[in-house]
Amino acid sequence: MMVVATRLKGRQAERAAADYLRSRGWKVVAENYTTPVGEIDLVARDGGTLVMVEVKARSNAMFGDALEAVGPRKERRLRAAAAWWMAEKGEVTHQIRFDVITVSLGEGGSLLSLCHLPDVLGSGR
Repeated sequence: MMVVATRLKGRQAERAAADYLRSRGWKVVAENYTTPVGEIDLVARDGGTLVMVEVKARSNAMFGDALEAVGPRKERRLRAAAAWWMAEKGEVTHQIRFDVITVSLGEGGSLLSLCHLPDVLGSGR
């Protein structure tokens, strides 16, 4: 039952992040894109830049800050999944960026806060 609740909160956070990006004029081109090497929560376009977005949700601080969950192992998986996405879609771009959106959820999945951290992995070029 805990896994279902965790997945539901993750989906709520991803929806909030996608809505946030759309409200800023971004085009969300993929959600929950799964590859053999990892998942990309959101793939979006910020003007001419392709942005791979990792969404991290927390309902409490018991497991640490959401951004702490994006370490070297996660970075390798994100970069590999991005390469897979671009190869599969025939997308060749030199303008790629990796952003993180942290979402804090309250009781019942209500949105408490959302923080967008652009280019957290440095240039993906």
